[in-house]
Amino acid sequence: MLNKLSNQPLIRALAQLLSVVHPWLIKTLGRDRLEYFASNTVNELTQRIDPFIWTYDCKVKVIAIRQETADTKTFVLLPNQHFATPIAGQHIELTSIGPDHNANRCYTLSEVTPDTVSITVKLNPEGEVSPWLHYQAEVGMVFDSSLARGKFVHRDQSKVLFICAGSGITPAFSIINHLLNSSHKLAENNELSDTQVGLFYRTQTPENTIFCQRLAQLESAHKNVKVELSYSRLPVDVVTPSFIDQLVAAYPDIKQQHVYLCGPELFRNDVIQYLESVDFNLNNLDVEQFTLPGISNLQVGIDGQNNRSNLEGDVSVTLKAQNINFVIPAGDCDKTLLEAAEEQGIVMEHGCRSGMCGSCKTNLVSGEVSGHKIGRSIYPCTAYPASNHIVLE
Repeated sequence: MLNKLSNQPLIRALAQLLSVVHPWLIKTLGRDRLEYFASNTVNELTQRIDPFIWTYDCKVKVIAIRQETADTKTFVLLPNQHFATPIAGQHIELTSIGPDHNANRCYTLSEVTPDTVSITVKLNPEGEVSPWLHYQAEVGMVFDSSLARGKFVHRDQSKVLFICAGSGITPAFSIINHLLNSSHKLAENNELSDTQVGLFYRTQTPENTIFCQRLAQLESAHKNVKVELSYSRLPVDVVTPSFIDQLVAAYPDIKQQHVYLCGPELFRNDVIQYLESVDFNLNNLDVEQFTLPGISNLQVGIDGQNNRSNLEGDVSVTLKAQNINFVIPAGDCDKTLLEAAEEQGIVMEHGCRSGMCGSCKTNLVSGEVSGHKIGRSIYPCTAYPASNHIVLE
């Protein structure tokens, strides 16, 4: 019976109407009231009529597509009522996408508004999902989505510098817009924001620069924003001496900045090596990753240390923030800190379990670990004990 109903013109017209009014519903009712209404009226029929609203799952709908450069598009997404308000700089995971609807991909939110979020996707001709998004995705398509997650977010530092390359501009663009919107609200209330924002963006040409015009508009409209573009015909992950010279010339006070770094892995590692060479305090560095760190980084860490092979005996671990102490038996020292904690029933915040999302990132107070770390910042999901006493924040 329901199959017959779903084919009737009236039902199809109703579904089309609901698709048009989704933004109005969410804006007018708000997600909380819409969730209450939908959860109390969900049944097999309503799910067939409108599976975007009458569902228990978090979903996003494509409501606009913008061409940013020849090989980059922005997809404006309307989340349904199950989506929680994200923080600028976080990412979402889209599931069951791609030509066979069996792929999952994480995308940083390039823009966040009260009602929508956006992802900006660079085409990889040899990839599986980005060609599908570029050539097959249309306005009206609905994707399953995770809630926003990740810790690559602004934490009230007064002087910030974003160092980006290629599509690494996306989280920086999101955070900068959030900071400027917050400053505008403060100004409306006769309050002042003293946040100074710098952006140093490595790209190949003006035509290949994502958000090129909008970045120029941001700088011209805001006295506390400085944008420097570094052009090079070389691949964006190549850090040359001239790039470092440009960076230092543009931001001679870099050691007084809190740096947010995002881009290809080789680019990130080379910038970190430069920062270490000038004794930059790596506690003032946040790094966003789009891919799993290379094997060498997972095994020995960015600072090149590897003490696992010499470690003997049990390891005592203190989690200061949780006021928890536990012991990793000597035979379990080949497990990550997260795995070792979980085996003892200890809950540590985490997300991807592969060192990408930053949900588990914490600081090493004392002791040593090997694996994925940057200075004293470590990722317990991919970090291993390398001393017999470890204290984490």
